[in-house]
Amino acid sequence: MRARGFFGVLPMLAAVASCGDGATSSGGIVPPNGTNVAALIVDAGPRGANGSQVGYVNGLFTTVTVCIPGTSTCQDIDHVLVDTGSAGLRLLANDGTAGGELSLGLPPQLDSAGNAIVECTQFLDGFTWGPIALADVRLAGEKATRVPIQVISEKTYSVPSSCSSVGVDESTLEGPTGLMTNGILGVGLFRQDCGDACAVNPSAGNPGLYYACSSPTSCSVTAVSTSAQVANPVSMFPADNNGVIVQLPSLSAGGAPTVAGSLIFGIETQSNNRLGSATVLPVDNVGTITAVFPANGNPYSGSFIDSGSNGIFFLSSSVTGMPTCSGASGMQGFYCPSSTMSFSAANEGANGSPVAPVNFSIANASSLFSANNFAFANLGGPAFSGSSGQHQGFDWGLSFFFGRSVYTAIEGSTTSGGAGPYFAY
Repeated sequence: MRARGFFGVLPMLAAVASCGDGATSSGGIVPPNGTNVAALIVDAGPRGANGSQVGYVNGLFTTVTVCIPGTSTCQDIDHVLVDTGSAGLRLLANDGTAGGELSLGLPPQLDSAGNAIVECTQFLDGFTWGPIALADVRLAGEKATRVPIQVISEKTYSVPSSCSSVGVDESTLEGPTGLMTNGILGVGLFRQDCGDACAVNPSAGNPGLYYACSSPTSCSVTAVSTSAQVANPVSMFPADNNGVIVQLPSLSAGGAPTVAGSLIFGIETQSNNRLGSATVLPVDNVGTITAVFPANGNPYSGSFIDSGSNGIFFLSSSVTGMPTCSGASGMQGFYCPSSTMSFSAANEGANGSPVAPVNFSIANASSLFSANNFAFANLGGPAFSGSSGQHQGFDWGLSFFFGRSVYTAIEGSTTSGGAGPYFAY
């Protein structure tokens, strides 16, 4: 029995800045071609793109097409966050409250008694609430049919106290805790967002993500089979379904206003998704590796590679010697050293091998944001602190991805680099 880690979407999502001018960074990478390639963009996000003064820093976005199953009635949803730290598609509803774009009448996922299945998705810093629906999902030239997705909405079903108590409610686009993105595309290590743990009865250790709702105000934790849980759409493609590659160019020290990249589906399934010389890092049963910091120094288990986090989050000011930023609460989640700091580390597979080095730097976040850019390879902050204390592992967020091809292989899949799940770069 395994419960999955929900790593992505840390609270430090937004920074106050103006939309910058200038060219998109290319970093010398030629974008690959193919029906298995979806365009990525790092920009100010759906609010910043519309002229708002609040932009989403280091948000990796793509466009997802969802359709009523078996029909040509479809809708394109732009600025959906690409998250290698979770599994499953979650879209904010256009319901007058959530503030998203999704307006299709997708069929609901029901249990055997006809009750609606609703999910309390638990991320590191909070949760999203909403019913499960079925959709055909299109990404580039790939299509998955009858995919269980989460429609993020609180309009029909009230959030029970057992869900609201897990953290901050992030079920809207706007507001101080809003997602600031039209949805989340979880293309991580696992096929479903919970797995076997959510398929057992609540009395047998079910973690309580899924609820059966017999009325708008009557929802209780329930068991949901893996086939009915929110699914990683990539794992349901007919082909190119064993993982993804996130490819982003390198950046200058000051960052860029926008960056274009590629989300490539499949690993070693076509000529454009070869592993090459990438080091494969097998993960443990909850999807984590070990970071060694400094290189040949202390091991930090529970580390992960997560495009849904917008910086490299690690340790604390007392350990790194870097102060956090002052000012607005969002700024306090980032490091603000007096000068840019350079570090070396290494990532190890779950069994201690192989080892892949990492050289990275952390700049003053306040100075970075003042440059009117939204993409940074040197943005970082202290490790996330929750109710159970400070997380000790490294969260290699989007800053880690720039200048690399980062592979995420799905559990049970076969590749030339071995069976998934694993990270590689």
